[in-house]
Amino acid sequence: MLHAWHFAILPLICSIPASVSSFTIVGIRNQKTKTSCSALREAPSTIERDGLFWPSFTPNGERNKLSGSLNNSDEDYDELLEEEYLLASTLDAVVKIYATHSDPDYLIPWQKRQQSTSTSSGFVIDVPGLGLRVMTNAHSVEYGSVVQVQRRGDDEKHAAVVEAVGNECDLALLRVDSLFPPQNDNDESDQMKPFALPLGPLPSLQDDVEVIGYPAGGDSLCVTKGVVSRIEMQEYAQAGARLLAMQIDAAINPGNSGGPVVNDDMEVVGVAFQGIDEESIENVGYVVPASVVRHFLEDVRRNNGKYTGFCHLGIDVSFLENKTFRKFLKMESDIAGRKKRMTGVVVRRVQPTAGAYGILRSMDVLMAVDGIPVGNDGKIPFRRGERVDLGCYISSLFPGDEAIATIWRDGQEMEVSIPVSPVKHLVPSHYDNTPPPYLIVSGFVFTALSVGYLDAKGAFDDYYTNDVSYLLGLVDAPRKQEDDEVVVLTQVLAHETNLGYEHLIDLHLLKYNGVEVNSLDHLNKLIKESEEQYMTFEFAPEEGGRLIVMESAVCDQATKDVCKEHSIASPYVLRTDNLS
Repeated sequence: MLHAWHFAILPLICSIPASVSSFTIVGIRNQKTKTSCSALREAPSTIERDGLFWPSFTPNGERNKLSGSLNNSDEDYDELLEEEYLLASTLDAVVKIYATHSDPDYLIPWQKRQQSTSTSSGFVIDVPGLGLRVMTNAHSVEYGSVVQVQRRGDDEKHAAVVEAVGNECDLALLRVDSLFPPQNDNDESDQMKPFALPLGPLPSLQDDVEVIGYPAGGDSLCVTKGVVSRIEMQEYAQAGARLLAMQIDAAINPGNSGGPVVNDDMEVVGVAFQGIDEESIENVGYVVPASVVRHFLEDVRRNNGKYTGFCHLGIDVSFLENKTFRKFLKMESDIAGRKKRMTGVVVRRVQPTAGAYGILRSMDVLMAVDGIPVGNDGKIPFRRGERVDLGCYISSLFPGDEAIATIWRDGQEMEVSIPVSPVKHLVPSHYDNTPPPYLIVSGFVFTALSVGYLDAKGAFDDYYTNDVSYLLGLVDAPRKQEDDEVVVLTQVLAHETNLGYEHLIDLHLLKYNGVEVNSLDHLNKLIKESEEQYMTFEFAPEEGGRLIVMESAVCDQATKDVCKEHSIASPYVLRTDNLS
């Protein structure tokens, strides 16, 4: 068969026209076969590749071809070359992120769950005051014990350090020292700095965009095109915060998370972060817009690399779309014989830890903020033909800023100055990559209620128990003080001293020895400082709730026995300030 194959192909080879002679067949090793075909006599030892079957690496030859097609115009060629360079540099600035996650077990807080791995996308960005960093999504590197990045066309992975995390906006910054060593201001070498993607403006509806990243379905870089479909406030799945978001009709699949969304000028106009997992909805992806990205970066810059959060007024309001409601509030005034239309929202509650506490009151009508009128539906003008929630403007401010609010109080219009700041939740969504807190006392395991704990209980999926449903109702409750927590009895590790209580779980602790408990740290101090013979734990509801009574003298030994039996290194891990 070998010889037959040779003889069958020889006539074909000899008849190849000269115009395609650059592609020559090589490797015929039968020395007994003789032919006068010059192509075979002069065959090189490798296949010559001019881009037919393999990319050509002859830029000079390519320039000649391009120049001919462009009528030898250097300007046209330079312009084309510049566009190609910009595109290639943009694609090179997008990296693939490999993460190994060690998530905590919220039900057994002294342990971690089985490790998992993920891949996602990121891109190089120049952060003022910090230098070159890789930006990605917070959920892409959450509880990442090992994080690595890989550049396009490179076989090497580089270790990365998670430097700043904003769970509210689902953004994170990674430092990669092996790729971007600290720059020396006095270094005048000609070494080219890595290309960093610039941030562009907030796009308009129907603007073309491209999503670049490493989604599932392949290993190489992927680019999908779409248009901007909608820009409005949306709930970010990572932490449940409502911020400005951009909806596009380009596909955003697992692995796209953290990848840049660019405009026609290759400027980053957003960061891909979530989609809708419903069969009836197609081609809907959500993007963190450039304005939110800029706020995150400025927040990190102002706070020496630490993220502090987006500002809120810290108020609960009711809309005034009902005419009778507005009439009740006397929202009509007669100026020079003409009635002035008044709009706004009515304040129902001011959170005690908010800057507006003591300034705004219940039943105040918030009519405008910094001269921006507030509609009866709680929305404010954004751009021509677009309206967004009032919180969108407040979230664009920074801690220390003050907003001038125009309010209607007791039939009079007045202005008040309100300091704005981030408002932490009583039930946090995240502990910003730190372990959840816990405290073990005589086998009773207490923790601080969090969204992670409720999620582990399945509270958001379906009905679980009455006690878990009660805890779920505390998610939107405000803090009374900055360090407030909801202390929950999660389980009882059996010991001879606590027999009879082992069935108690998911209970909200209200008081210890008659003193109201504010946090795990507060409970720990109360127990250590107590000189009472008995320890009493009172649980919700305040009237008729369950009660636990233990002897103080056996507490320490029982705690040591339980920790030893269950291989628990420490009987407590208390909360840090890393809450969101």
